[in-house]
Amino acid sequence: MSNIKMLSIAAAFLLVTIGLILMQPGFDPDVDHASAEAPEQPLSETASDVTRADASLLSIEAPSASQAVSRQLRQPIRLTDTDANHSDLRALTANVLAGFGYTAGPGDRLHTLLVQALTEGQSNAYIDALLNTAAARGEFVPPRNLQMSSGRMDTNRLLAALVDKAQN
Repeated sequence: MSNIKMLSIAAAFLLVTIGLILMQPGFDPDVDHASAEAPEQPLSETASDVTRADASLLSIEAPSASQAVSRQLRQPIRLTDTDANHSDLRALTANVLAGFGYTAGPGDRLHTLLVQALTEGQSNAYIDALLNTAAARGEFVPPRNLQMSSGRMDTNRLLAALVDKAQN
């Protein structure tokens, strides 16, 4: 009896999944996309006739995250403020961490994660989750001056110090 229930649940799931796939916008089962030919008119002549564009980003091939990050970490990242003062983001974060009693050496995980997240323009909540998760996994030992009574890292103080140091 239990096997029949499981089989009926699996069949229902499969039917719903296939139905959802077939209902996707832009999916036409009658069109063979592999053998579709290019239009005979040049693009410039048909551009005015377009009424709907496919805004799908699925066909865009971006470099992998590790390639993009490694390229960014090899090159100094510059922050420019209104006074046109330039500062190296890696040096800035290392100085701020040193202010909290943390020495960032080569290949230091806290420093690397912080620079990577700042370079990507991640939110404060993302940086908080990233650093506290990495610390909980033992990837680095958080600075004592940044530890809250709950044991979490006080990333708000760290980010505020980074902003303060970048503006001065």
